[in-house]
Amino acid sequence: MNRDRSHRLTAVLLIVFALLLPLCTACQSRQEKARKAVEAQLQSQGITARDMTVDFFHPGQSTPDKAYIAVTVTYNFATAEGNFQKEYLGYILKQNGQSWTVENGAAYTKDQARAEAILGGGK
Repeated sequence: MNRDRSHRLTAVLLIVFALLLPLCTACQSRQEKARKAVEAQLQSQGITARDMTVDFFHPGQSTPDKAYIAVTVTYNFATAEGNFQKEYLGYILKQNGQSWTVENGAAYTKDQARAEAILGGGK
């Protein structure tokens, strides 16, 4: 009887995982498209980055056609200490069909409430 309960629990967990996986993939896809928009923005400014990491991505709750993204950009040149120069940047993105475009630069944050405030026009 205990073994039967264990199999049921395993089956339920597999079903829950199978239902949640597409949601995670969709969010990841949106984040990857947002990342590409930021890369395109940097390239249009003549900036070549050694690496770019997405630190935070927040689709707007009150403005569903907008999103906030925070990235760390590592450049090819070094600081006085010999480390590669890093910059922490934030952007407001606007949805353009299935992709994103950079609307404005913004303050860097990893806080969801602050990102939502930035999307609403706050600082």
